[in-house]
Amino acid sequence: MQHKLIDVVFRSQKRIDLILLLGEEPRTMEEIKTLLEVSPTAILPQIKRLTDSDIVIQKNSSYELTDMGEQVFKKVQSLVNVLTLLERDNYWIEHDLSGIPQYLLDRIGDLKDCKLVEADPSQIFEPRTELLNFFSSSRFLMVFSSFYRPEFLPLYTKLGRLESEVTLIFTESVLEKFLYNYERKIRKLSTMKNAELFVCNDGVKLAELMVSDRGMMISLFDSNGRFYHNYMSCSEPEAVNWAKELFEFYKSRAWRIDSEKSIDNFVCTVESETFPESMLLSPH
Repeated sequence: MQHKLIDVVFRSQKRIDLILLLGEEPRTMEEIKTLLEVSPTAILPQIKRLTDSDIVIQKNSSYELTDMGEQVFKKVQSLVNVLTLLERDNYWIEHDLSGIPQYLLDRIGDLKDCKLVEADPSQIFEPRTELLNFFSSSRFLMVFSSFYRPEFLPLYTKLGRLESEVTLIFTESVLEKFLYNYERKIRKLSTMKNAELFVCNDGVKLAELMVSDRGMMISLFDSNGRFYHNYMSCSEPEAVNWAKELFEFYKSRAWRIDSEKSIDNFVCTVESETFPESMLLSPH
């Protein structure tokens, strides 16, 4: 019985398309024909297979999913999203996903609309002006970074002055370098009422993450631990929400830097190499 139902769902592209269409809302036969670009003779047998399997039901002049059909839709939608993600680009196959917790890996299909932005090899050490421009008008900005990006510091302080919500997570070595070169600015940033600064240990398997109301970007290490300055970017709500959850995951495990004293404590911690347990991150 189980294998028969799997066959009913997956052995016909028309049935998959119909389940995905009805997952949005009930549809009339005329709407089904128009949206799926099929004739009645082509789609009616598929509707019958789905109704016979209690996945679709007809109510008056419309077709809709049953309660079980809704559950099938969720699984099919998730699978289609993941396959779309993998077919669109090899980035996710060639890069290390171990820095992403399992519950978000289960929903990685939410990133299906991400586009790869490749760095120009001749400019990999230049400021990422396209990111600076894109995020410059954000109402909120969340940043996780395993890399020292001093060119982004003016963006953080500018948004802070404009009363945008700014939340930053740096690895210990990145924060240490910021404090060495820009201690005064970092101390000021850490005390802004609408800015939050956090630190976590080095070795996190996530290169960079930026999330705002305008969109998101994520950059991963490749399967050998190398970083090529390429990143995936998207402005779709599903992807932004997914990225926000990933950021919150790391934020909940990081150490807050919220005062002059906490910066002094961090400096002492770095010197003694004894880090709080909350900074020892594990995604699983």
